[in-house]
Amino acid sequence: MNTALAQAALPTARAIRWAPAVCLAGVLVAATVLARSAGRPADVLLAIAAAGLAATVVSGLHDPAAAMLSAVPVSVMQRRVLRLALLGLPALAVWFLLDSLTTAQLSGPGPLLAATACGVAVAVWAPPRRAVVLGASTPVALFALHQFLPGGTASDVVGWWLTEPWWVLAAATLLCIAGWRR
Repeated sequence: MNTALAQAALPTARAIRWAPAVCLAGVLVAATVLARSAGRPADVLLAIAAAGLAATVVSGLHDPAAAMLSAVPVSVMQRRVLRLALLGLPALAVWFLLDSLTTAQLSGPGPLLAATACGVAVAVWAPPRRAVVLGASTPVALFALHQFLPGGTASDVVGWWLTEPWWVLAAATLLCIAGWRR
């Protein structure tokens, strides 16, 4: 990690809006505890958690100081990776807490990572003015489409982030790498 990026970690962490992530984590933990105490399966709850946490992480790409920071010796993608790491690590911690509270089939961070990578890929390739909004809405849209499309090929393909998360993560990561200079 270069020194400019290391020095930017603390100010970047201060600039990130943490309130939405903390509120979402609290709601998800409460819902998971309620589902567990009621003896309800938590598969859909974990899918909602993956989509919500992924959307929160991707929304952290919003950088109000982007124009001012364009002169620093750190690329836009490096600043994005720093923001993703600062928000992604707590999101992973929340995910593992939720996963430990349930006995659902979605164990492991695959769905969270796949949904996040899809959102980041959309944010990298979308027009700059709408990139973060489109990227952050992608995980939620994937969840909603998977829930509301009638069973069939389209629903199965949209649901790959849940059923085949590692392949989706690999494909979305390749798209992000291809857009490194954007």
